[in-house]
Amino acid sequence: MALVVGIVRSPEEAFRASLGGLEIWWKTVFPGLLPPLMLAELLAASGLLHGIAALGSPLFRRLFRLPAAAGWVAAFGWTAGLPAGARETARLRERGLVRGREAESLLLLSHMPNPFLVIVVVGSGFLQAPAYGWAIAAGLWISGIATGMLWPRLSGNESNTTEAAGEPPIDGDVSHQPSGSALRRAYRAMQEARLADARPFGKQTADAVTSAVATLFAIGGLMMMSAVLLRIVQTALPGTDAWLTIPSLYEMHLGAYASGRSALFESAPAKAAALIAAALAWSGLSGLLQARAAWSGSRFPWPRFIAGRLLHAALALVATYPLAIAAERGWFAPLTPVWRGFAGPLAATEPAAGPLPSGWALLPGTTLAAVACLGIFVLLALLAALISPRRRGGDKRPK
Repeated sequence: MALVVGIVRSPEEAFRASLGGLEIWWKTVFPGLLPPLMLAELLAASGLLHGIAALGSPLFRRLFRLPAAAGWVAAFGWTAGLPAGARETARLRERGLVRGREAESLLLLSHMPNPFLVIVVVGSGFLQAPAYGWAIAAGLWISGIATGMLWPRLSGNESNTTEAAGEPPIDGDVSHQPSGSALRRAYRAMQEARLADARPFGKQTADAVTSAVATLFAIGGLMMMSAVLLRIVQTALPGTDAWLTIPSLYEMHLGAYASGRSALFESAPAKAAALIAAALAWSGLSGLLQARAAWSGSRFPWPRFIAGRLLHAALALVATYPLAIAAERGWFAPLTPVWRGFAGPLAATEPAAGPLPSGWALLPGTTLAAVACLGIFVLLALLAALISPRRRGGDKRPK
């Protein structure tokens, strides 16, 4: 009701704020995240993430006290970004492969922002400093691993409870089998996952586009609603900067955008980068609602999930600050040319201060990204052909 009253009282401000959120989404978030989301879906369909999870399953069980089947969910969540981790965690929970506290720990571990969002959109687009994007991404990954290690021990999660019950593997995860080398087990997991998918590469690509666009439209809608809410809060607090602390609580994209244009980033960029990392780890109320929407079935563990996100945010703040100082000194300089200029310069100081230069218009950066995506598509097609279903010995064909 308060939001409705605010829109009725200031319709012009609400419209401008909504348009500003749309511009940020269309000209930075959409072009920056569409290719990575598509590639994440194709990597999952090709079985590559299953192979990676099979390789790391012994270390995964030892560090995070989760069954081997959970490794695939963590790999997919870290690659595709939220809410993919919550969706796959719910799927494992429905199949009985994770239960109780294990599902909560896996949900917390796999709820991560897309790495391309951090490096391309936040680093190159919002901050105009790709080095800070790499520092924030590294801080998020380090703190995510630390949170995943601490949370099961703090919550009393027992190790390998579901595997002890003799549950079957998911989607060809054969990393629990003792026979064969690690690489052979990883290859077998990739092949089984590819067989279980059974879609041709063209169908996989079309489904990846559909899924990525649907996810981005949901993000865009949340950004527009959050922008309207934040503008109303800003109108209620005129002449102050208190509203700058609020965007990160509601929506992580708008929070990163506002923090990158605050006075703090101009005076102390390392501290601002650490705060952005904490905001991305928290993921905002919109990120929490996305995870809840993807969590089908029984009651969502709201108190423990919020507590885990706050723990991750605190650890991200601590882990990112020294990395951001290192970025100031040029330690990440060898990594920045690849992403420089991809998202486009954002010269506006406010979302509603006029049109933003589009990331689509920067031909060199987008051309590089398009060529890279095309190369990955070709490699995935070759991989799909390599591990395609083979005929058994009983199938005799004329020579």
